[in-house]
Amino acid sequence: MIKEFPQERQAKRKVLLEAVDSISETLRASGAKNEELSTLAPEVVSALREAGIFRLKLAAELGGAEADPVTQMAVFEKLAYHDLSSAWCTMVGATAVSALGTFLPEAGVERVFEKGHIPTAAISFYPAGRAVRENGGYRVSGRWRFNSGIPHAEWVLGGTIIEGSQNAAGVPDVIFSVFPTQEVTHYNNWGDVVGLKGTGSRDFSVKDYYLPEELSFRWDLFKPQPRRGGPLYLLPPFAYVANEHASVAVGAARRALDELVRLATTTRGTFRASKLDERQVVHRFIGEADLKLRAARALMYERYEDMWQSVSAGQVPDGPAIADVRAIGVHCTDVAKEIAAKAYHFGGNTALHQPHIIERLWRDLNTAGLHQVMSDTAYENHGKFLLGLPADPLA
Repeated sequence: MIKEFPQERQAKRKVLLEAVDSISETLRASGAKNEELSTLAPEVVSALREAGIFRLKLAAELGGAEADPVTQMAVFEKLAYHDLSSAWCTMVGATAVSALGTFLPEAGVERVFEKGHIPTAAISFYPAGRAVRENGGYRVSGRWRFNSGIPHAEWVLGGTIIEGSQNAAGVPDVIFSVFPTQEVTHYNNWGDVVGLKGTGSRDFSVKDYYLPEELSFRWDLFKPQPRRGGPLYLLPPFAYVANEHASVAVGAARRALDELVRLATTTRGTFRASKLDERQVVHRFIGEADLKLRAARALMYERYEDMWQSVSAGQVPDGPAIADVRAIGVHCTDVAKEIAAKAYHFGGNTALHQPHIIERLWRDLNTAGLHQVMSDTAYENHGKFLLGLPADPLA
């Protein structure tokens, strides 16, 4: 395990990418088993933990890599190339544990990171919980959906509305409630989904649960107030996670395209006299798909490098900037979905039968595109800002 990450940016990126390479065979071998279990296989969780990958976004002072957004993207992209479910659970888990380290008060950090232990965690942003103040804490009830990685998480976080309270803008006050995973009710309701079956994105709930103040925190959607760490944590939540979704999609799409190339150059169809690599329509698709994917990836990297330089100078991204990176994330995901769909089409009866990497990527990417952060409204709001119209970059 990496005990301490380099401080220099390029050295840190090299160490992290080498860590992914070191577990690549375990990740690649896990796809069908993850789906069968409807959660990451135990050997995958162990490999990710031992390689230090869950610490990608955690503040350095708590033992994390505190990697810049562009380095994060390189890591998520490579993870997704090997196994999309592993990359998805890593992005959710890394965000969850970094939020704990960044925003919890000191007493909460002492409890969650007891004796220097770095836990695993899952997070649900949607404020599905309701809380009332009680004796220096809260009485909380709620049921939260889509908690990717909760089967291997030690802590789980859920957005919670404080009843009877509101901020200066008249919006209900929202906190994140933090629960030990063994103290919540789990619902094993993720096995019948179409894609991302291996992510274990299950529901959990609590009822009349007493939550001490120290296990709650606020994460402002526009102007975060980090308690620890550097400029990374000035990124508002939607900008903090849009790069993850984009890079996971790009990595998975590259794998789908590479698998089609391998199939086209090695396999002759059952009912066709020609191989795929002898067909002009396939030549065009592969050439065009490669350029589209490289262009989307370049835009994503360029924009996040600009944003990193801005937050490093203390400038918090505004509404148009948040809408911009969200829209880029949706664009990357849409390009990836298109490539996976065509790869599945040309894969024919080879990719049709489960388990096959192309059909799994096709299903997984279409499911990933349903995430709230990747909503079509991101395009709409980006367009509104460009037109000078009022827009909500979080809608």
